[in-house]
Amino acid sequence: MRARYGRILLRFWKNSLIREMMFRGHFLLNVVSELSWVVLLLIFVDVIFHKTPDVRGWTQEQYLFLMGTHMLVTSLFESLFFGNCWRMSHLVRTGNLDFVLLRPANPQFLLSCEQIDFSPLANLPVALGICGYAVVRQGAEITTGKIGVFVLLIGAGVLLLYAVLFMFAMTSVWLIRQTGVDHLWFYAVSLARYPAEIYRKFVGGALWFALVFVVPVLLVSNLPANVMMRTFEPLLVGYVVLSACVMLAASTVVMRLALRAYRSASS
Repeated sequence: MRARYGRILLRFWKNSLIREMMFRGHFLLNVVSELSWVVLLLIFVDVIFHKTPDVRGWTQEQYLFLMGTHMLVTSLFESLFFGNCWRMSHLVRTGNLDFVLLRPANPQFLLSCEQIDFSPLANLPVALGICGYAVVRQGAEITTGKIGVFVLLIGAGVLLLYAVLFMFAMTSVWLIRQTGVDHLWFYAVSLARYPAEIYRKFVGGALWFALVFVVPVLLVSNLPANVMMRTFEPLLVGYVVLSACVMLAASTVVMRLALRAYRSASS
């Protein structure tokens, strides 16, 4: 069964690459856009730290590592899952969801993995370069254990974001025209780009609590950066991994409830 789904996934990726290469100019423009955004962010960071030695206890090197970590998480998510979540409303509205459900495979797998966007992957080597530069600048001690936990948290963060966006996208079955996935993603990305500590004083700490412990979008980038550059907090690491598992299970439940309510194009 795993081998079968592996072959399907490879076929999806091959088809996506062929589609990208059919419009090479569009692909290259997207890559340039992604890299230009990174340059603007680096200029922003440089301007901020010319005015202050730290932001809520985060030095420039630590913040750069946070920025690189955030880029890793968002690039992987945007490449693997964002486009699939975004097109959910279109599938429901046009009735093309029928053709997905008729295929002899798990519908969540098909809805989540059919397309891959290769242009955000251009940020991965840049993000790793920023992280490496920050580590060398700070002289941080990096161990195999830290790297293992870092990779685990990156994977858990990507899956957590996927589960949240997938559940939101599945509301298209009830709302029919639901085009807010891109807006939700933009706000989540904007909030998670900065140190979690800056949100502690907003609304008496309620916003910080909600974004750390209810829907832990702040932790998907903050916690891996903390593990590598600041302090290792085992309880929070376990919490993020557990949250990702719970959210994934919840996304499956939401999908099944939505499909029960789905009225196909022929009904």
